[in-house]
Amino acid sequence: MTKPDKYLLVALVPLLLVSCTSENLITDKSYRQKVFSDLENKTELFSESGYELFDISEQDLAAVEYEAMAFLYAYMPLSDIADYSDEFFLENARHALKTRNDYPWGRQIPGDVFLHYVLPPRVNNENMDRFRMVYYDELKDRLRGYETIEEAALEINHWCHEKVTYRAADIRTSGPMATILSARGRCGEESTFTVAAMRAAGIPARQIYTPRWAHSDDNHAWVEVWIDGDWKYLGACEPEPVLDRGWFTEPARRAMLTHTKAFGHYRGSEDLVREENDYAVVNTLDRYALTRVIKIIVLDAGNNTVEDAIVKPSLYNYAEFYPLAELRTKQNGTCLFKTGLGDLLVFAYHDGSFGFEKINPAVSDEVTVKLGAQGHSENYYEFALQPPHKRQPYKDTIPPEIKQLNAKLLEKEDSIRNSYIDSWISKAEVREFARSKDLDVDAISDIFERSMGNYAEMKKLFIDTPPVYHDKLLDLLNVISDKDLRDTRAEVLKGHLLNTVESFPDYGYDDEVFNSYVLNPRIANELIRPWREFIGEYFTDDQKKAFSDNPQTIADYLADSIIISGELNYYKVPVSPEGVLKTGHSDNLSLRILFVAVCRTLGIPSRLEPGTGYAEYLEDDKWHRAVLTEETANLKNAYLDLESTGPASKEPEYYKTFTLARFNGEEFRTLSYEYNKPLSSFRKDLTLPEGRYLLVTGNRTKTKVLSGLHFTELEAGKKNTIKVDVRENMQPLVPLQKINMKMTYEHNEARHTLEEKASKGIVMIWVDENKEPGRHLLRDFPSLKDEFKRIGCKFLFLADPVSDIVPEIIDEKGELPSKSIKGFDVDLKILSEVSGKNPGEVNLPLVIYAEEDGEVYYYSEGYHIGTAEQLLNNIPKK
Repeated sequence: MTKPDKYLLVALVPLLLVSCTSENLITDKSYRQKVFSDLENKTELFSESGYELFDISEQDLAAVEYEAMAFLYAYMPLSDIADYSDEFFLENARHALKTRNDYPWGRQIPGDVFLHYVLPPRVNNENMDRFRMVYYDELKDRLRGYETIEEAALEINHWCHEKVTYRAADIRTSGPMATILSARGRCGEESTFTVAAMRAAGIPARQIYTPRWAHSDDNHAWVEVWIDGDWKYLGACEPEPVLDRGWFTEPARRAMLTHTKAFGHYRGSEDLVREENDYAVVNTLDRYALTRVIKIIVLDAGNNTVEDAIVKPSLYNYAEFYPLAELRTKQNGTCLFKTGLGDLLVFAYHDGSFGFEKINPAVSDEVTVKLGAQGHSENYYEFALQPPHKRQPYKDTIPPEIKQLNAKLLEKEDSIRNSYIDSWISKAEVREFARSKDLDVDAISDIFERSMGNYAEMKKLFIDTPPVYHDKLLDLLNVISDKDLRDTRAEVLKGHLLNTVESFPDYGYDDEVFNSYVLNPRIANELIRPWREFIGEYFTDDQKKAFSDNPQTIADYLADSIIISGELNYYKVPVSPEGVLKTGHSDNLSLRILFVAVCRTLGIPSRLEPGTGYAEYLEDDKWHRAVLTEETANLKNAYLDLESTGPASKEPEYYKTFTLARFNGEEFRTLSYEYNKPLSSFRKDLTLPEGRYLLVTGNRTKTKVLSGLHFTELEAGKKNTIKVDVRENMQPLVPLQKINMKMTYEHNEARHTLEEKASKGIVMIWVDENKEPGRHLLRDFPSLKDEFKRIGCKFLFLADPVSDIVPEIIDEKGELPSKSIKGFDVDLKILSEVSGKNPGEVNLPLVIYAEEDGEVYYYSEGYHIGTAEQLLNNIPKK
């Protein structure tokens, strides 16, 4: 193994502490000393595994550059140390420091704010790239003439909107440049991109995140910028005319927690959810919602207070109890948590024992959790959980003329972004390319369409790959995710292909196994990196033969040679297989990914076990769990049968009405299966590790969640059966109003009455897709379109004939419910009738559901998180 090519800083520490003769970035001497002391400690920590974190730098750095680099390296997570070069961070530091001279506000930023919220290139858990360097000049030109941070922040958000719009995507967070490349991103990617743009212009910015909403199954992220000592918010890539505005304002007022992560040792005065040496989780909820500080007391079976118990205030969402925070009790057995005014279940864990209790902070500020009192085998508990009450909305104070100006800007920016999208390779060009390479036209067209702005890399990939391997290349491209197609370079995918097919021309497995578990470079939610060649050269021939003969010896080697340092990887970005082997440090997930990568490099089918995420390898046509840590040592299999108690039309679905969690000795961890996976698709004898399990069920009604908790014990070699009983709302739905179903709309140049399409109910929607609330609403429906199809109700999208909105929203990929109709509401008479308002006073989007007799059971004005789900739950069951 060659020595890692690392360098920088350690030899400079004594010099910097005693002789800062030029300008200092860190002006507080004691804090500067702490930074360098922490840097030394981290260097020593890595030296224990034989990894030289830094060598003497030959670069001529100013004092501010030394201090910036020291701050970054003292506190950066393991993933950044392992997978990014020193040059990358030095470039970022220099560009961050440039902003102090290049912008009028540069010198106004306090040093600690600059360190936490301008200097770091990492925003959250994204795959970092060279965004700050590549787009520095473009942003600088865009902001020429702007004198205040507020003006600049608003303008940057317009720039971001030119580049990116909202689309749902998988949980891996693309880097800013990859997000620009595809011109779309989910809220976590939009906010990461926008924060990166702000920081590139020297504006302190941070991503605000609500881990889960209390009133709907979803979450959200947005952006705050620092202006003259205050933090103000904005919707990422969703420009409003002023700050502290966004479609999410009202949902945020019902949040149970909003927070942000401050990079580095934090000394600020804000309320903290968690404080560690390398970072802090800042509780920002006071800015958005009514809050209360609750006191949590943890007792053991003898009613003694428990010190250092892990406490997780948990919120029902996606059919699980999701921990909003991880706290620890003090010597007196207590801890404090600032939260919103909705129901929580507070779980506590200590020495293999656990307990939980419900609290409603609206009526109580104290809860006692007793360990060991609950959760025994076959125990069942029911809860009715209420979110914070909906509050009176803020009045809209933005003048109409300002709104109109902003709307025109948005239209212009949409056209700029759409022009970029239109510049992507055309369907005709793709067909011509496929024919010229003797490739399957349909297959290649699908690959290019899903790759979006990354089409040039796909084209290069097929050109550079020998034709004899084109079929196998298509197999590879069809097992990775759409996001992988959008942000993976050709050379990386080509390397995975050739290192596999040239090493294993006669692989001896069926194609499905080989393609999914050997050829496939996608393992978990990590960025695809070129690890096969490195792994192949890292191990000796004798090691590789021993590994191939017995794959468990791979796990033995890794368990002996890799230090598990999960707390070092606090942003939870998976470390690459190469990075783990180089540094000798890993978290549990990255170690499992490495095991799978080594297996696949050696031609051994391997995967992360569905549900638990443990590493497995295939041998003798059976999957075997690799023993990488004590958690999996001597762990035997048990079997579970999940039975539905309700009618087939109400089949439970995973993450929608039920989830299953396993107690791993420290906490209950929800098993990871596909979203909306129906209960019938789980095998009758579901194979799981032995242990204690928790089945959570939930039914989200209009005002509360009816939840059930069922504990069970799975014994090795034995089978257990759990009935998945989703509680029903016993209160009948009550009509809200009655409308005239004789009202007419235009469709295909003919007049139709509403009642013509309402034999199974009708959903009417007025939406402006050119505005973010409308876009978010339309993204609510794809995952639920099958449920709406079963109900059979029609969807009628309406607009005034002078508007050109409706033809655009019916939908190029069939993502909306299949029974969707577009129509014109002449003079918006139907809108006026159902809303009781003048059309200009209605806050779009407007969604209603009516029966054939005109009885309205659902009415929603303005976008609300989870509108489609709330609509579904308020349609009377036939």
